[in-house]
Amino acid sequence: MSGRGSGSTMIEDPAIPLVGVGRANGGGGGGVGGSCGSNYGSSSGPTKTFKYENVGARLARRKELFVRRKLIADLSLFFAMLGIVMMIIETELCIAGIFNKAGAGSIVMKSLISVSTAILLGFISWYHYLDIKVFMIDNSMDDWRLAITLSRGFHLAMELLVCAIHPIPGQHMVQMLAYDNTNSVRLMQAIPIDVIFSLPMFLRFYLVCRVMMLHSRLYQDASSQSLGALNRIHFNFRFIFKSLMNLYPEYVLTVMALFLFIWASWAVRACEMYHGPEHRNFLNSMWMTAITFLTVGYGDIVPASYCGRGIAVLTGLFGTGVTALVVAVLARKLELSRAEKYVHNFVIDIELDKQVKHAAANILKEGWLSYKYKRAGNATKTLKHQRRLLHSIHRIRELRNDQKRLADSSVSLTEMYRNQGFMLTGLASVQAKAKETDAHLQRIEEKLDRLLQARGL
Repeated sequence: MSGRGSGSTMIEDPAIPLVGVGRANGGGGGGVGGSCGSNYGSSSGPTKTFKYENVGARLARRKELFVRRKLIADLSLFFAMLGIVMMIIETELCIAGIFNKAGAGSIVMKSLISVSTAILLGFISWYHYLDIKVFMIDNSMDDWRLAITLSRGFHLAMELLVCAIHPIPGQHMVQMLAYDNTNSVRLMQAIPIDVIFSLPMFLRFYLVCRVMMLHSRLYQDASSQSLGALNRIHFNFRFIFKSLMNLYPEYVLTVMALFLFIWASWAVRACEMYHGPEHRNFLNSMWMTAITFLTVGYGDIVPASYCGRGIAVLTGLFGTGVTALVVAVLARKLELSRAEKYVHNFVIDIELDKQVKHAAANILKEGWLSYKYKRAGNATKTLKHQRRLLHSIHRIRELRNDQKRLADSSVSLTEMYRNQGFMLTGLASVQAKAKETDAHLQRIEEKLDRLLQARGL
């Protein structure tokens, strides 16, 4: 009997390896189709059908689906970035006056954007199809309709809607209200509708998160997946992002800040290029984005449209979040490690011990000198050395308090919890040995009682 291609299934046998040497000649079936055919079928007898599918074939099929799904995600990201790049080029050429929105060049560029968008939608649908197949294999499902849930359908619809937004070929105008620098209402201005459809194309960058997750070593490693399943950890992008922030926080924050800064600068320029010459200069847009990102806000360049104001609000929110992350990363980087903290506390403790010894020696010296000059009747030097004696006593008290504070700060809650765990483990072992000792003593007493009873005592 052949593998999965014939539609028949077979029961598991411990003698069948879970990873085989290839497919059967009659069709698919993972890596064990050939060995299963030699063990369970023959040309002379009828083919036997069993209840469960071979696990080795399922594992091979799952691995193949993982590779195909990763490839489809990469192609989706490529066509998404291709559409964004062509949109930016078309917009810049129209701003520079090389293209006209109603010209042939602009129509050709937008048509190519539409073609890339259609291909992107196809790859996204294909990705979710493969994802459903993987879900069916992981949960041993036979009917694909069981894997279709309301949440999965909503996510697919939202992805298709987000990725379908793109500039329409042709020149289409829309009336929008804008304000001048004195906050007086301007007249309604006619601007191309491409501005409204161009900015949402940057939402396609969510595909970068998906590709990062699929290419992560944590996601691809089977041992990591098993460990995560045992600890109820889902290997999604949020976990991957936290891992990257823990390993490479400076690189992640730098890439995030640069991307947000460049995107906000270009978005402000695209929104404001029809409302005044000051925003058509990309450097002015970068300046306004920088002072908004850093929450400074000089007010020399302000957005005039609602689109530009919305971008400015988002830039301020992103800037606040990135600043908070930078402060948290710097605070963690400046914190001493455990080994560095031990060395630092050890050096400080030695220094404080030396100062305590000097203070104690000064107390003895000043006490003796005060007593000596008091016996000699020199009141001036007696008062002088008594002051030094009081100062030395006050100094040694301060040093003792510093030593107590150093001892308290050297023991953290983590170390206390670890020491408590060690103590509990040791106590449990002592209790176990005590129970064994009691059991031995009880057995000895029982044997002695039997001996005494046997002798009639």
